[in-house]
Amino acid sequence: MDILIGLQWGDEGKGKIIDLISRDYDIIARFNGGANAGHSIYHKGKRVTLKLLPSGIFYPHIKNIIGTGVVIDALALRAEVEQLQADLSDADLIHRIILSAKAHLVLPTYRYWDMYFEESPQYRTIGTTKNGIAPTYSNKILRHNVRVGDILSNNFEADVFQILKKQHLELQALGQDIPAVQELFDNFLNACNFLKKLQITDTEIIINEALSNNKKVLAEGAQATLLDIDHGSYPYVTSSNTIASAACVGLGVSPRLVDKIYGVTKAYCTRVGNGLFPTELTGPLADELREKGGEFGSNTKRPRRVGWLDLPALKYAVMLNGVTDLVLTKADILNGMSEVPICTAYEINGNTKTLAAPSFVDDAARPVWKFFDGWDTPLNKINQQAQVPKELKLFISFLEEELKISVKYLSTGPQREEMIILGN
Repeated sequence: MDILIGLQWGDEGKGKIIDLISRDYDIIARFNGGANAGHSIYHKGKRVTLKLLPSGIFYPHIKNIIGTGVVIDALALRAEVEQLQADLSDADLIHRIILSAKAHLVLPTYRYWDMYFEESPQYRTIGTTKNGIAPTYSNKILRHNVRVGDILSNNFEADVFQILKKQHLELQALGQDIPAVQELFDNFLNACNFLKKLQITDTEIIINEALSNNKKVLAEGAQATLLDIDHGSYPYVTSSNTIASAACVGLGVSPRLVDKIYGVTKAYCTRVGNGLFPTELTGPLADELREKGGEFGSNTKRPRRVGWLDLPALKYAVMLNGVTDLVLTKADILNGMSEVPICTAYEINGNTKTLAAPSFVDDAARPVWKFFDGWDTPLNKINQQAQVPKELKLFISFLEEELKISVKYLSTGPQREEMIILGN
């Protein structure tokens, strides 16, 4: 099994690289997160954003598994499948999707809990997508939630209505605006009936049987390393484990079966929501980089915060994940700049750190910069390594030397074919 994860705060371009390499796999499996994720892929020239569906969905030969570690919003999944079916005119698409019976369901009250926690002055504002992801994982741990397999139970409707009614009363008492409980229940139940059209099973058995028969499996991560609930910039993180080892837990696969680990990083940094961002840019240059890079949320359309490449955090992410193959994206966005900075270390209270866990970097951290000559070659016009401008080659060589791994893929634009395989 191979694994692909993001090495920053998300939005690194994971969807594109998965789409590029997925044709070589038999199974693509999502292992974490929920509908708060957004993988953008250009399919037949059209930009498609996948939220819950694995990125192999466009290929008829690929089984697309939504694994046990994912939290599934039935309404969001139904809407995504139906929209994709309409866009692709592909009625067979539904047969490529397999749901883990053990994956937890996002109940319709959970997004209103998210709203309450984000908007109430009594709680810290995290900057979540308000998709109900954190309440789902919370109730999973509390053992108060329902799972996909429960849809097939005779007691499902009664159990869900009881949970919704209790939570609805609690939210009303807190002053949270929320639709009527019957409306929430009916909409949710209709979406769950749609899920019954999909294959619901013990997906860990399917994956392990495939691996034992020498089939190729790619585990697809949502969000990214620095948003990991345990190892990211807590508390401004997501609610699941996002690092490579989480794929084994989220899919039920032994670590002994892991082969390649692809790590994706931009040539600069972005993040959405609150939290420390040592290399953040502000002002006209930030606005220019954001517009040029299309740095707006795939799902929410929120403007992303932008900044220069953070090498101490990138080293930390590479270490946590055991990356074997590095993917560099969006170097084309920096085209035409006179110089390109990289933060090579932090100075913190007189100490220099070249590798740092983001949770323990505070406002006192001062970036130490190394400046590279910019490149001025339209990268989407090149298709082989020899054509890569020398300034970008030096930039890449520096990253490889510092990270002690090779850049395997260089993205030269947003389209699927705009990618160069490097022979380092």
